[in-house]
Amino acid sequence: MKTITKIAIGLSLIAIFVLPAATQFAAAQSDEIGVKDGVDAITISTNFITMKIKAGKPHFVWWNGNQSTADEMYNVQFTTLQEYFGDDEILDSRSELMGGLSYNLVTSEWSYEIVEEDHHVQVTLVLELANEAELLFIVHIYTEDQPINGTDQFVEALTEVKFDIIIDNWTFTPGAQGIAIKSQILESQKRNRVQIRNGEESENGNATRSMLFESKEHKNAVVAYLEWAEFADVYDGENKIDAIDVGQSSLDEGYAVVGPGMEDPSMIHLWFTYQNYGDSYTLVHDPSIGVNPEAFNLPLYVAPIIGGLVATVIVVGIVRKRK
Repeated sequence: MKTITKIAIGLSLIAIFVLPAATQFAAAQSDEIGVKDGVDAITISTNFITMKIKAGKPHFVWWNGNQSTADEMYNVQFTTLQEYFGDDEILDSRSELMGGLSYNLVTSEWSYEIVEEDHHVQVTLVLELANEAELLFIVHIYTEDQPINGTDQFVEALTEVKFDIIIDNWTFTPGAQGIAIKSQILESQKRNRVQIRNGEESENGNATRSMLFESKEHKNAVVAYLEWAEFADVYDGENKIDAIDVGQSSLDEGYAVVGPGMEDPSMIHLWFTYQNYGDSYTLVHDPSIGVNPEAFNLPLYVAPIIGGLVATVIVVGIVRKRK
């Protein structure tokens, strides 16, 4: 019986010391980007983040880790593209959204294309607009950090997803002060207490702003974020001709309906606003979403150690019962 016990303990020690190395090796081999074009969503995953693009439209749901589900799921859904009016370039009230061009991004029919490369995956969502303009969301995820031009920030490899919002060939209605895109931001699982707040100046980059998801389950750490540049570039063909400030408005819209008979008072309504930059040009804005893996559970190599210890206890217990 002693021999059996030694063998059992030996196997458990192998689990403790060899499996972590195997896990690290497997993680290194799988530090790449997976893409699945499913019936109801496009899924992009790495070892650190999983993101779904729901129904091929700009509704992004993401969470920590490479797994099919999670206790916390973060959402940013872009729902409306609309001109606004008023006496200045700031969107102050819902009344300033009346009278101009407007598109419902949820009910509209989008097309999409997926391009996979060795170190980069790109998903392009396209909506043809009735005024001969186009709205595009070009989604990028990289295996190496990428600088965000005009800021001191980077798109962090494998934990962050960047998307270019592009408005191409727009012709403004006379008197329009600008165009606005509405987003809805929430945590959808509702299992943990998650707060969404504005990033503080010390948490933002030199030319970026953010909305941060804080989780009580993870000691009030920032677990996920939406980040965006404070400016957007304007192009005439391939030539950049201007950079304009990006405004943000959070209009008082009451509770948002998220399903039959359901209302979510914790949802944030955020409008990105782009001042009238002239007709027939191309506007490009660069938000991104991501997770903070350090805020979550133990590092990848620790789980097999715990598993090995548990296995040791179980095996030794079984051997002792057999005695």
